[in-house]
Amino acid sequence: AEIVDQFLTASRDLGEKQRSLTNVVFMGMGEPLNNYAAVVGAIRRWARQDTLNFSPRRVTISTIGLVPFIERLSAEGLPVNLAISLHAPDDELRSSMIPVNRKYPIAAIVAAARAHAERTGRRTSYEYVLLQGVNDSVEQARRLATVVRHRLSHVNLIPMNPIDGSPLGPPSKARAQAFQSVLQEAGVSTTIRATRGLDIDAACGQLRARQLQPAASPR
Repeated sequence: AEIVDQFLTASRDLGEKQRSLTNVVFMGMGEPLNNYAAVVGAIRRWARQDTLNFSPRRVTISTIGLVPFIERLSAEGLPVNLAISLHAPDDELRSSMIPVNRKYPIAAIVAAARAHAERTGRRTSYEYVLLQGVNDSVEQARRLATVVRHRLSHVNLIPMNPIDGSPLGPPSKARAQAFQSVLQEAGVSTTIRATRGLDIDAACGQLRARQLQPAASPR
């Protein structure tokens, strides 16, 4: 009910500005597939012709790659778009970044995503945050192309948005473009995503407290 209400509130607010809600993305709020029943229930309710008539084709679900839930979603027959948070071309690196990869390795994730794409006809997006010196080499681009190349796949390259105090950072523009070129030459549809909100610390991955104030001593 809360997810449906969020949709209705956004639609109402946009309607007041003579605009309409065109797409919904489940992303940046935890793992959507861990809330499977509520997410799928909301999508089905939106899609009903006697309610909102909002097509599942306009919905994207982002996931770290929970294979059983991807397979379950595919069995539902809902033509939603999948966005896989991949971020690495091999299991060794991805497991160091994303521990659940030890349970659901890349090959299993990609196989489940491809099965969903073939069943629904919807393209799978693979999200790949570029980290300087970590996952941005030409050789890693070649390995990534081998992993994700498919007629219904697309790679979104996302240069990391810098965070004060973090040892990680984005690659240079030239290095990101070289990574993209390798994928494109291998026949992989690829986009380098533009950063928005960086000037006010509101870009993707920047939500944090700059300084935590010490709690007041109890009296």
